[in-house]
Amino acid sequence: MKILIISDVHGNWPALRAVLEAESDADRILCLGDLVNFGPQPAECVAWAKELVPPAWVIQGNHDRAVALNEDPLCSPRFAALAAATQLVSEKSLASELKEFLAELQPSRRFEWKGAKCFACHAIPSEPLYGCLAETAPSPLWNAEVAAAGLPDFLFLGHTHLPMETRLMKTLIVNPGSVGLPQHGDPQAAYAVWDEGVVTLRRVAYEVEETIRAYGQLGTAPDALAQLTEVLRTGKGPLPKSSNEMPRKSGAKGA
Repeated sequence: MKILIISDVHGNWPALRAVLEAESDADRILCLGDLVNFGPQPAECVAWAKELVPPAWVIQGNHDRAVALNEDPLCSPRFAALAAATQLVSEKSLASELKEFLAELQPSRRFEWKGAKCFACHAIPSEPLYGCLAETAPSPLWNAEVAAAGLPDFLFLGHTHLPMETRLMKTLIVNPGSVGLPQHGDPQAAYAVWDEGVVTLRRVAYEVEETIRAYGQLGTAPDALAQLTEVLRTGKGPLPKSSNEMPRKSGAKGA
Protein backbone atom coordinates (compact mmCIF):
# COMPACT_ATOMS: atom_id res chain seq x y z
CA MET A 1 0.00 0.00 0.00
CA LYS A 2 1.30 3.39 -1.01
CA ILE A 3 0.63 6.84 0.51
CA LEU A 4 1.32 10.02 -1.43
CA ILE A 5 2.46 12.76 0.96
CA ILE A 6 2.15 16.37 -0.22
CA SER A 7 2.26 19.81 1.35
CA ASP A 8 2.20 23.50 0.49
CA VAL A 9 0.46 23.29 -2.88
CA HIS A 10 -0.25 27.05 -2.73
CA GLY A 11 -2.67 27.30 -5.61
CA ASN A 12 -0.28 25.80 -8.17
CA TRP A 13 -2.59 23.48 -10.08
CA PRO A 14 -0.11 22.45 -12.83
CA ALA A 15 2.38 21.35 -10.15
CA LEU A 16 -0.25 19.40 -8.22
CA ARG A 17 -1.51 17.80 -11.41
CA ALA A 18 2.02 16.66 -12.30
CA VAL A 19 2.48 15.03 -8.89
CA LEU A 20 -0.87 13.25 -9.11
CA GLU A 21 -0.05 11.95 -12.58
CA ALA A 22 3.39 10.76 -11.46
CA GLU A 23 1.93 8.84 -8.50
CA SER A 24 -1.41 7.78 -9.95
CA ASP A 25 -1.13 4.39 -8.25
CA ALA A 26 -1.19 5.83 -4.71
CA ASP A 27 -3.70 4.12 -2.43
CA ARG A 28 -4.06 7.04 0.00
CA ILE A 29 -3.17 10.73 0.06
CA LEU A 30 -1.90 12.77 3.00
CA CYS A 31 -2.02 16.53 2.38
CA LEU A 32 -0.26 18.59 5.04
CA GLY A 33 -1.94 21.90 4.31
CA ASP A 34 -1.64 25.24 2.54
CA LEU A 35 -3.66 24.58 -0.57
CA VAL A 36 -4.07 28.32 -1.19
CA ASN A 37 -2.24 31.67 -1.53
CA PHE A 38 0.79 32.56 -3.65
CA GLY A 39 -0.50 30.53 -6.61
CA PRO A 40 -3.00 31.56 -9.31
CA GLN A 41 -5.43 28.61 -9.14
CA PRO A 42 -6.45 28.06 -5.51
CA ALA A 43 -10.02 27.08 -6.36
CA GLU A 44 -8.90 24.11 -8.47
CA CYS A 45 -6.61 22.88 -5.69
CA VAL A 46 -9.20 23.19 -2.93
CA ALA A 47 -11.93 21.61 -5.06
CA TRP A 48 -9.63 18.64 -5.67
CA ALA A 49 -8.97 18.23 -1.94
CA LYS A 50 -12.67 18.55 -1.12
CA GLU A 51 -13.49 15.64 -3.42
CA LEU A 52 -10.92 13.26 -1.94
CA VAL A 53 -12.57 10.14 -0.60
CA PRO A 54 -11.83 9.19 3.03
CA PRO A 55 -9.58 7.83 4.41
CA ALA A 56 -7.52 10.47 2.62
CA TRP A 57 -6.16 12.90 5.19
CA VAL A 58 -6.17 16.67 4.62
CA ILE A 59 -4.58 18.96 7.22
CA GLN A 60 -5.28 22.67 7.64
CA GLY A 61 -2.39 25.07 6.98
CA ASN A 62 -1.99 28.64 8.14
CA HIS A 63 -2.92 30.00 4.70
CA ASP A 64 -5.96 27.72 4.50
CA ARG A 65 -7.21 29.11 7.79
CA ALA A 66 -6.39 32.69 6.77
CA VAL A 67 -8.40 32.48 3.55
CA ALA A 68 -11.31 30.67 5.19
CA LEU A 69 -11.62 33.12 8.08
CA ASN A 70 -10.19 36.30 6.52
CA GLU A 71 -7.19 36.30 8.88
CA ASP A 72 -3.51 37.14 8.67
CA PRO A 73 -1.57 33.92 7.86
CA LEU A 74 1.30 35.15 10.07
CA CYS A 75 3.95 34.03 7.61
CA SER A 76 7.52 35.26 7.31
CA PRO A 77 7.81 39.08 7.22
CA ARG A 78 9.81 38.85 4.03
CA PHE A 79 6.83 37.14 2.35
CA ALA A 80 4.03 39.00 4.13
CA ALA A 81 3.28 41.55 1.40
CA LEU A 82 3.22 38.88 -1.28
CA ALA A 83 0.95 36.71 0.85
CA ALA A 84 -1.44 39.60 1.38
CA ALA A 85 -1.59 40.37 -2.34
CA THR A 86 -2.30 36.79 -3.35
CA GLN A 87 -4.74 36.19 -0.51
CA LEU A 88 -7.08 38.65 -2.19
CA VAL A 89 -7.04 36.36 -5.23
CA SER A 90 -7.71 33.29 -3.10
CA GLU A 91 -10.60 34.89 -1.24
CA LYS A 92 -12.25 36.02 -4.47
CA SER A 93 -11.65 32.71 -6.25
CA LEU A 94 -13.10 30.39 -3.62
CA ALA A 95 -16.83 29.77 -3.42
CA SER A 96 -18.36 29.74 0.05
CA GLU A 97 -18.45 25.93 0.22
CA LEU A 98 -14.72 25.75 -0.49
CA LYS A 99 -13.98 28.26 2.26
CA GLU A 100 -16.17 26.25 4.61
CA PHE A 101 -14.20 23.14 3.73
CA LEU A 102 -10.92 24.88 4.61
CA ALA A 103 -12.37 26.26 7.85
CA GLU A 104 -13.44 22.81 9.01
CA LEU A 105 -10.03 21.19 8.51
CA GLN A 106 -7.88 20.44 11.54
CA PRO A 107 -4.21 21.55 11.77
CA SER A 108 -3.06 18.21 13.19
CA ARG A 109 -4.16 14.61 13.18
CA ARG A 110 -3.19 11.28 14.70
CA PHE A 111 -3.78 8.08 12.80
CA GLU A 112 -2.46 4.54 12.44
CA TRP A 113 -1.35 2.93 9.21
CA LYS A 114 -0.33 -0.71 8.98
CA GLY A 115 0.34 -0.78 12.72
CA ALA A 116 2.49 2.40 12.69
CA LYS A 117 1.51 5.33 14.90
CA CYS A 118 1.51 8.59 12.92
CA PHE A 119 1.19 12.28 13.74
CA ALA A 120 0.61 14.78 10.94
CA CYS A 121 0.53 18.55 11.18
CA HIS A 122 1.22 21.54 8.98
CA ALA A 123 3.97 23.14 11.05
CA ILE A 124 5.20 21.52 14.30
CA PRO A 125 3.28 19.54 16.94
CA SER A 126 3.56 22.20 19.66
CA GLU A 127 2.20 24.88 17.31
CA PRO A 128 0.69 23.09 14.33
CA LEU A 129 -0.32 26.14 12.31
CA TYR A 130 2.42 28.70 12.79
CA GLY A 131 5.46 27.14 14.48
CA CYS A 132 8.66 26.64 12.54
CA LEU A 133 11.74 24.55 13.17
CA ALA A 134 14.66 23.99 10.80
CA GLU A 135 16.19 20.57 10.27
CA THR A 136 19.43 21.99 11.70
CA ALA A 137 17.80 23.18 14.93
CA PRO A 138 19.32 21.81 18.18
CA SER A 139 18.22 18.24 18.91
CA PRO A 140 16.55 19.17 22.25
CA LEU A 141 14.05 21.27 20.30
CA TRP A 142 13.24 18.38 17.98
CA ASN A 143 13.08 16.01 20.96
CA ALA A 144 10.45 18.28 22.49
CA GLU A 145 8.39 18.26 19.30
CA VAL A 146 8.53 14.48 18.99
CA ALA A 147 7.40 14.24 22.61
CA ALA A 148 4.57 16.72 21.94
CA ALA A 149 3.44 14.44 19.12
CA GLY A 150 3.32 11.48 21.50
CA LEU A 151 6.48 9.70 20.33
CA PRO A 152 4.97 8.42 17.07
CA ASP A 153 6.63 6.09 14.60
CA PHE A 154 6.20 8.74 11.90
CA LEU A 155 5.94 12.53 12.24
CA PHE A 156 4.79 14.25 9.05
CA LEU A 157 5.00 18.04 8.69
CA GLY A 158 5.35 20.80 6.10
CA HIS A 159 5.34 24.63 6.24
CA THR A 160 9.07 25.26 5.66
CA HIS A 161 8.97 24.28 1.96
CA LEU A 162 12.22 22.38 2.56
CA PRO A 163 12.30 18.57 2.14
CA MET A 164 13.48 16.69 5.21
CA GLU A 165 13.83 13.07 6.26
CA THR A 166 15.57 12.37 9.56
CA ARG A 167 15.22 9.83 12.34
CA LEU A 168 15.13 10.81 16.00
CA MET A 169 15.13 7.73 18.20
CA LYS A 170 12.17 5.64 17.00
CA THR A 171 10.49 8.52 15.12
CA LEU A 172 11.02 9.19 11.44
CA ILE A 173 10.41 12.90 10.77
CA VAL A 174 9.35 13.66 7.20
CA ASN A 175 8.76 16.98 5.46
CA PRO A 176 7.91 16.39 1.78
CA GLY A 177 8.80 19.95 0.78
CA SER A 178 6.47 22.09 -1.30
CA VAL A 179 4.49 21.03 -4.34
CA GLY A 180 3.66 24.53 -5.49
CA LEU A 181 6.39 26.84 -4.19
CA PRO A 182 9.66 24.90 -3.70
CA GLN A 183 12.40 26.66 -1.75
CA HIS A 184 15.29 24.21 -1.90
CA GLY A 185 16.85 25.47 -5.13
CA ASP A 186 15.01 23.11 -7.48
CA PRO A 187 11.85 24.35 -9.25
CA GLN A 188 10.40 20.85 -9.58
CA ALA A 189 7.40 19.98 -7.42
CA ALA A 190 8.55 18.24 -4.24
CA TYR A 191 6.65 15.49 -2.43
CA ALA A 192 7.14 12.16 -0.67
CA VAL A 193 5.88 8.61 -0.99
CA TRP A 194 5.43 6.08 1.81
CA ASP A 195 5.43 2.61 0.29
CA GLU A 196 5.26 -0.41 2.61
CA GLY A 197 6.79 1.56 5.47
CA VAL A 198 9.64 3.09 3.44
CA VAL A 199 9.53 6.86 2.86
CA THR A 200 11.15 8.37 -0.25
CA LEU A 201 11.49 12.07 -1.05
CA ARG A 202 10.69 12.71 -4.70
CA ARG A 203 10.44 15.54 -7.24
CA VAL A 204 8.71 15.89 -10.57
CA ALA A 205 9.01 18.52 -13.28
CA TYR A 206 5.90 20.46 -14.31
CA GLU A 207 5.04 23.28 -16.69
CA VAL A 208 6.21 26.25 -14.63
CA GLU A 209 5.39 28.68 -17.42
CA GLU A 210 1.78 27.46 -17.43
CA THR A 211 1.49 28.56 -13.81
CA ILE A 212 3.13 31.90 -14.57
CA ARG A 213 0.78 32.52 -17.49
CA ALA A 214 -2.20 31.86 -15.22
CA TYR A 215 -1.24 34.88 -13.11
CA GLY A 216 -1.74 37.11 -16.13
CA GLN A 217 -5.46 36.36 -16.14
CA LEU A 218 -5.80 37.64 -12.57
CA GLY A 219 -4.40 41.14 -12.91
CA THR A 220 -1.62 40.34 -10.42
CA ALA A 221 0.41 43.43 -9.49
CA PRO A 222 3.60 43.61 -11.61
CA ASP A 223 5.98 43.61 -8.62
CA ALA A 224 4.25 40.60 -7.05
CA LEU A 225 4.23 38.75 -10.36
CA ALA A 226 7.95 39.42 -10.82
CA GLN A 227 8.73 37.97 -7.38
CA LEU A 228 6.55 34.92 -7.90
CA THR A 229 8.00 34.29 -11.34
CA GLU A 230 11.53 34.32 -9.92
CA VAL A 231 10.60 31.93 -7.11
CA LEU A 232 8.83 29.50 -9.44
CA ARG A 233 11.60 29.47 -12.04
CA THR A 234 14.47 29.06 -9.57
CA GLY A 235 12.91 27.09 -6.74
CA LYS A 236 14.25 29.56 -4.20
CA GLY A 237 13.14 32.88 -2.82
CA PRO A 238 12.68 35.02 0.25
CA LEU A 239 11.58 32.22 2.57
CA PRO A 240 13.65 31.62 5.74
CA LYS A 241 16.15 28.79 5.49
CA SER A 242 17.90 28.59 8.88
CA SER A 243 16.88 28.00 12.46
CA ASN A 244 17.89 31.57 13.30
CA GLU A 245 15.48 32.88 10.70
CA MET A 246 12.62 30.58 11.73
CA PRO A 247 11.63 31.11 15.37
CA ARG A 248 9.35 28.48 16.84
CA LYS A 249 6.87 30.83 18.42
CA SER A 250 6.02 34.51 17.93
CA GLY A 251 7.72 36.69 15.32
CA ALA A 252 8.84 35.52 11.90
CA LYS A 253 7.14 32.40 10.70
CA GLY A 254 7.39 29.91 7.87
CA ALA A 255 5.52 30.46 4.62
